[in-house]
Amino acid sequence: MIKEFLDWLRTASPEKKTKALALLGAGGVILVVAAISIVAILKAQNPGSALTHNTPENHEALAEGVHEKEGANGFPYEINQVSMAIMNRKGTKTAYAQFSLVLECPSEEVKKTMALNRAKLLDAIFVVGGNFYLDEFQGENASKTFDKFKADLLAQYKTDFKTASPSHISIKDWVIH
Repeated sequence: MIKEFLDWLRTASPEKKTKALALLGAGGVILVVAAISIVAILKAQNPGSALTHNTPENHEALAEGVHEKEGANGFPYEINQVSMAIMNRKGTKTAYAQFSLVLECPSEEVKKTMALNRAKLLDAIFVVGGNFYLDEFQGENASKTFDKFKADLLAQYKTDFKTASPSHISIKDWVIH
């Protein structure tokens, strides 16, 4: 098949050669983008990826997919170093919020469900975060915006996971770059 294509390419007109090579180039670009996307998705699903702290203190926790022991109100599951893009209202400026998200799970089973659905948790953060603007997280109304962001995120998780959803959400170490 490749030999036939190369034979055709030798005998084709310059216009057809240009079109064929452009299509091959576009196909190559699409293939590279797909491969990069697959790698990014696989890294996001791996608890030991760049989205988590990989320090000696939590190597054991990362190996288990667990970040903390049972808390006072349940079983916390933490996603460290989440980065979320936030734009201004005009769409002319983009900043990145970096934070850790702590999900308070009512049972060990719910916590395991959260660990298994890490990519879905991250996707919900980006979907819900897309409903907010940069200026809403700054100034005097910032605390109301954080509360609304957490409430909307919790509602999204309740929709996605139904009975196996977290009971409370906390945000730690919020920084905007």
